[in-house]
Amino acid sequence: MQTIGLIYNPRVEASIPLAQEIAAWLEARHVSAWLCSTHDKPSDSACLVRSDLLITLGGDGTILRATPLAAPLGIPMLGLNLGRVGFLTECDPEHWVEVLERILAHEGSIEERLMLQVTHLRAGVMQAREFALNDAVISRGALARTVHLLTAIDGAVLTEYVADALILATATGSTAYSYAVGGPILPPWLDNIVVAPVAAHLSLDRPLVLNTQAVIEITVRTTIPGMVTVDGRLAGELLEGDCVRVERSPLKARFLRLRSRADFYRTLVTRLSPRNHNEAES
Repeated sequence: MQTIGLIYNPRVEASIPLAQEIAAWLEARHVSAWLCSTHDKPSDSACLVRSDLLITLGGDGTILRATPLAAPLGIPMLGLNLGRVGFLTECDPEHWVEVLERILAHEGSIEERLMLQVTHLRAGVMQAREFALNDAVISRGALARTVHLLTAIDGAVLTEYVADALILATATGSTAYSYAVGGPILPPWLDNIVVAPVAAHLSLDRPLVLNTQAVIEITVRTTIPGMVTVDGRLAGELLEGDCVRVERSPLKARFLRLRSRADFYRTLVTRLSPRNHNEAES
């Protein structure tokens, strides 16, 4: 390890002094360190390009904000959990010295996670393209009305959902919004796509689990404007006739792991009972 970036959530009070402390610790061990808020971009892009690791200080939301920086460059991430749930994080802040000592001793392995490519089309013309680690959500807009979403999988029409929203989640995202509406829990290293409707009305209301090669196309069939969000970020407004295509991304999210896969099962129930006394992520 020669260069490590520290991405902190400024809305979590403890993140800034902890990032500074870790940076000083790394520099004392001849590892270059740079700091950046989740609300900014690195001031020196060259530092990002030559980084061997990104450490996030926050919760799962902080990792989701760091992923667009890390994934295109293939940089692994490691999360210090200052948030509520921490499904994506690797350790709690009180153990950071032990964790970094192990990393500098070349311990750990890289775990790759499926990401989704989300393309917004209008009259066949691409309006936007985003990449999701957790999920893409096609939903109603400002008005409290259901949306009609004609959904096809691999070119075959499945159904027209009449619902508040439709969630397209990775296995990583299966424990997020999809889980909250009754979707299945998948081990995060699987390459599957979950399709889960939200408050479906007189239409298919059970979630589906698709293989990694599936291509899902959702066409808006309502005059009420909707929207598509990707990992919680607004990706665009949806008008009648617009199509959202969701498929496997060529990008992978990479995580540096020191714990075994069995830890996912050991901590599953605990992590689904978040520590509500901690600050919420934003």
